[in-house]
Amino acid sequence: MTMKTEFAPAERATKEEVDRQHRMLMDLPFIKEFIDAVPNMAMVLNKERQIVFANQAFRTFAGIEGMEEIIGSRQNELLGCVRAQYLGDRPGEAAGCIRSGMTEGGCGTTVFCRTCGAVQAILNSQKKNAVDVQECRMVCGEARDPLDLRVWSRPILVKGETFLVFSVMDISDEKRRKALERIFFHDVLNTAGGMKGLADLLAEAGISEEEMRELAGMLSETGEQLVEEISAQRILSSAEVGDLSVSTEPLHSLELVSRVIHQMHSLSCTENKVLVADETAEDFNFMSDPVLIRRVLINLVKNALEAVGKGEAVTVNCFSDEKEVSFTVHNTLVIPPEIQRQIFTRSFSTKGSGRGLGTYSIKLITEKYLHGKVSFVSNEEKGTVFTVSYPREIESSVKV
Repeated sequence: MTMKTEFAPAERATKEEVDRQHRMLMDLPFIKEFIDAVPNMAMVLNKERQIVFANQAFRTFAGIEGMEEIIGSRQNELLGCVRAQYLGDRPGEAAGCIRSGMTEGGCGTTVFCRTCGAVQAILNSQKKNAVDVQECRMVCGEARDPLDLRVWSRPILVKGETFLVFSVMDISDEKRRKALERIFFHDVLNTAGGMKGLADLLAEAGISEEEMRELAGMLSETGEQLVEEISAQRILSSAEVGDLSVSTEPLHSLELVSRVIHQMHSLSCTENKVLVADETAEDFNFMSDPVLIRRVLINLVKNALEAVGKGEAVTVNCFSDEKEVSFTVHNTLVIPPEIQRQIFTRSFSTKGSGRGLGTYSIKLITEKYLHGKVSFVSNEEKGTVFTVSYPREIESSVKV
């Protein structure tokens, strides 16, 4: 009977078959010494994508003492990926996927696995009988941060039986650095270019005193925006390493929304688009970190503006109850399901290489530092609405 799957085949080899494959590999001269000498995580998979051998680097990562503990597990399951699950009590399912039970078939068979680079690399190399290299964004269990991985899958023939050598490199730092650099230089150069243009206008002869005051005001605002952009990069870098200070003060909801909208109107992504506060927006006071919460709202609004076309609208709203305050950003577009599944994953972006920190930073700052929560809905009826909610009052802290 064929097992149900949302992507890759769900069937597994029996424990006896996996044991036989492992013993066959162990009988090869120096195989354990060679594979343990590889610094990156490396595994040997059978045609059902089950681990039948793994090196010391992988065993250390997975917190596994003996080789026998990893036999028969699929690669994502031991990495703790939330897009896979274990089946039964097979040895090696030690790390435990936090979405265990989502599907009967386990790793590679959930709807999330369709966008998983690890599963794609394995299936491609099996189909083409060739090396395949992919990047994989893996959301792990609560004990580990999300990982950006580069994975290789290569078929090998051992005693007439085909296996896959599957190796993994953690490129989280590389991806994060590239994204930070690209965003930083893009935004700062745009703002600095605007400042130069205004300064050039001020230097022109023949402008009136009134025009000079107007240009000086615009130059001051652009300078403030440049400081904000530099501060944003510092905030994200500090947030990721747990070195971000939270400093709270009284805030006013409509004043905050108005400032964000005013600041966004000076950016190119707002050109020929409509950005307004909702008519039902409520005026209330609360305690939070003004810099962090403004950064969250700016990222939400910026993402929405970049998604919509000319003439379309983005609406900001705010409301509260006795315990918490909420802000929403709405546009009429619908996010495709395959993108919705990765929306808060670090380095995932529809805008090209080196992007993808916007929604990730929103979630990181909101949940880890401002003790709030972030969610979204996206469908034909409502369009897309992102919501961030915070306690009415949080305490300042030196570091989180």
